[in-house]
Amino acid sequence: MTNDVTTPSPSGRTGKGLAVIALGAFCVLIGMGTWQLQRLAWKEGLIADRQAKLALMPLHISTPLSSKPEAFRRVVVTGRFLHDKEIFVGPRSFRGSPGGHVITPLEYASGEIVFVDRGWIPETRKDPAKRQAAQKRGPVSIVGTASWPRKLNYFEHPNDPSKNQWFRVSPTEMAGSLKLQRVAAYWVVADASPNPGGFPIGGGGIRMPTNNHLQYVLTWYGMALGLLVLSFFYWWQGRR
Repeated sequence: MTNDVTTPSPSGRTGKGLAVIALGAFCVLIGMGTWQLQRLAWKEGLIADRQAKLALMPLHISTPLSSKPEAFRRVVVTGRFLHDKEIFVGPRSFRGSPGGHVITPLEYASGEIVFVDRGWIPETRKDPAKRQAAQKRGPVSIVGTASWPRKLNYFEHPNDPSKNQWFRVSPTEMAGSLKLQRVAAYWVVADASPNPGGFPIGGGGIRMPTNNHLQYVLTWYGMALGLLVLSFFYWWQGRR
């Protein structure tokens, strides 16, 4: 008596297993590409919103403590600089040169204070005596962009006020270190208006977020297409 039951060949089982794996990988690649497409739309909307804010006329801040300007909103602040309490935040490079940003408290006539990121200076100009021309005395009006503190990420160094090492602007920490009171929770990034003597160089503290999501979309969808083509040729070779 003969047995008519046929056993699937090892090559057949392997082919089906590869097909399942390829299908799963294809779905993952399509899913990643679609997610990046959604991220692209979100990032473009975010950039457009910030550009719209920057295009508005500057908002005059009369009372820094009670005012809460939106981030990326252009503002005008008026007072006198407390140059003896400036803080150097760095390192920050500019056109390949090492340096940092000068952060100076601006005191209103009311005694309220808002920190101003006056701009970048090279390491060789860190000493205020080497840029006396830009140490403005008396009342000044500064046009700039409001900025708020953000959460520190895992790759950033925390400030060390005890060693006077500052890696990012933090009005609360800076006010505590300088023993200043009535300080606004935000700061103002001065625009690119030139300073006497050429330094600080303003306008460099506000940057738009990077938007590489279109490249990621093309990468994930391209990998999915490549997998589809390879799977087709594998299937075609098997039929031959």
